[in-house]
This record gives sequence, structure tokens and C-alpha cells, in this order.
Amino acid sequence: MLPSPEDQVAIGQLLARYCLALDLDDIEAWVDLFTPDASYEVYGRSWDGHDGLRKMMRGAPGGLHLGGPPVIEMTGPDTASTTQNLLFVERETAIMRRSVYTDGLRRTADGWRIARRRCQFIVMDGLADRPDE
Repeated sequence: MLPSPEDQVAIGQLLARYCLALDLDDIEAWVDLFTPDASYEVYGRSWDGHDGLRKMMRGAPGGLHLGGPPVIEMTGPDTASTTQNLLFVERETAIMRRSVYTDGLRRTADGWRIARRRCQFIVMDGLADRPDE
């Protein structure tokens, strides 16, 4: 099911704020975009809850996050799934990583939030959990 125009805008804003919060090194604003019980899968690991997300970001390099427009499918009245491509340019090395995010979103009292995010990297043979596979 396609999202309403209002949900399309709100979800697009959520994912845009995700990229900008990371680019501006605003980890608390970034964490606030997730539900308290969120899980984030990347590099073959899962980081769970707000504390897990903060821990993940302590070891992550900074850089530029360029997200493409998301494909959004409503999975219920207050849930949605999204798929979005992303180009990350590491700040210190200028190394670029291409990835695809698949998300489970949930509408909360504070608006749409990310409940589950999986990052897979675009590699020669398709998608992989690590950029060097």
C-alpha cells in the first residue's frame, strides 16, 4: 500500500534528518530518530536500543551521507517499510561506500521513527554485509 502524501513527506523528512544529523555529528539528534527498542544491523552486527546506537557511533567514522529518495510501502496504519540507497564519503580519507538501507518504521507520538535498519553494501557481486566482501 502506498503512503498518504502526509506520510510520504514525514518519512522523507525522517530519512533526510538521519543523514544531516550524522553529517553534523549530532549523535543525540540521530539517536532520537529511532524507537527506544530499535535495532541497527551493519557489518554483520546488530546494535540494539538507544545505548547500543550510541556505542556504535563512538567507533564510526564521520563523513557525508547522501541518501536517495526512499521507496515507501505502508505495512499497516502505523508501520512502513522503506528501501533507500546511500553514498557515504568518509571525512578523513574520502573513501566512498555505496549502500542500501532497508528499514522498518513505526509511527509514534513523536512522529515516524526507525524501528529496524539494515545497511548492506553494494559490492561487485551485489549486496554484502561488509564493503570488502
